[in-house]
Amino acid sequence: MEQKFCQSCGMPLTDENKGTNADGSCNEDYCVYCYKEGAFTQDFTMSQMIDFCAQFTDQINSQTGWNRTPEQAKEQMRQAFPHLKRWKKRDDKTLAEKAVGLLAQCKEVTIASVNADGYPRPVPMSKIHTKSYNEIWMATGADSVKTTDFQKNKKAGVCYSAYGDSVALRGVVEIVTDDAIRKEMWQDWFIHHFPGGPSDPNYVLLRFVGSEATIWIDGEFAHEKI
Repeated sequence: MEQKFCQSCGMPLTDENKGTNADGSCNEDYCVYCYKEGAFTQDFTMSQMIDFCAQFTDQINSQTGWNRTPEQAKEQMRQAFPHLKRWKKRDDKTLAEKAVGLLAQCKEVTIASVNADGYPRPVPMSKIHTKSYNEIWMATGADSVKTTDFQKNKKAGVCYSAYGDSVALRGVVEIVTDDAIRKEMWQDWFIHHFPGGPSDPNYVLLRFVGSEATIWIDGEFAHEKI
């Protein structure tokens, strides 16, 4: 019997690892790691899928007896993936739409304030809410260094990346203290930082809105005003 391969990641397909359709039946084209209940499990571009799969090069080498480096594995995938069913289809998404998908994959972003000496101060932060690809909300302490920075200078930079693709934004930060919005944005895990709950006086929100973007996604580059 001819060996079938997942038409998304190239994994050999078996009866045990086939994906599922919306009605629960087996899908004959995709593995369960890529396709489940009638939808792709991750909103990847082809280049993101290649970088994702390259993480497992050592595991694949041990199973097959190959001795490829991650870069050699990537190059093989770059040659093979355009012939797979998922990637044969033209991706008509704009770079902005792809950037929205990229941001959805990221649990954290890096935000940079400008300190009193005029130097950027980058820190990783959990995102708690987003709009499009250039509006990102975060929670922090009213007594934090970054809050002090933004009180003096609202200019900021934010970047996020995954599997070789990235977006860098320049814009401004608004410090939000409105009680209704703080309650709306509250998440249960915040209690470890703000024991007073949504009304804790040290709990504030940072709303970043980018007005310029440098985007590198799926081999495409753009510098855009938003």
